Amino acid sequence: MPPAPTPAHGAPESGARQVALVLRIGGALGAALVVAGLAVAFAQGGAGWLHGSGDDPLGGDAAMRLSDLGGGLRHGRAGAIILLGTIILAATPAAGVVTAGVAWLRARRAWLAGVAVVVLLLLVLAGSLGAAE
Repeated sequence: MPPAPTPAHGAPESGARQVALVLRIGGALGAALVVAGLAVAFAQGGAGWLHGSGDDPLGGDAAMRLSDLGGGLRHGRAGAIILLGTIILAATPAAGVVTAGVAWLRARRAWLAGVAVVVLLLLVLAGSLGAAE
């Protein structure tokens, strides 16, 4: 059986495996943390939530600041675990864009790397505008 053909130098497929891996790991890790946080919330008294009593499964202090994240994780707070998972899920597309940009730079596709930089700047701008509200 002949060896599989390799893409030509600088082909658009260059870096696709790395980008897919980053997106797969980020998505799986973020989703797993959110599910784990929900499981912790349920284990710490979320039975009322399951039976429809209207109680907040994360408790009244679920809204956390990033500065509270470390302490919340150290104490096993469900809100902190969910927040970490959400941060990872939100950062995953940006990590994929960075990975693609690096792959395109290595493949000497500077114009595609430039597009990746523009997309990354737009993601940062959108995030900062959303955080300003």
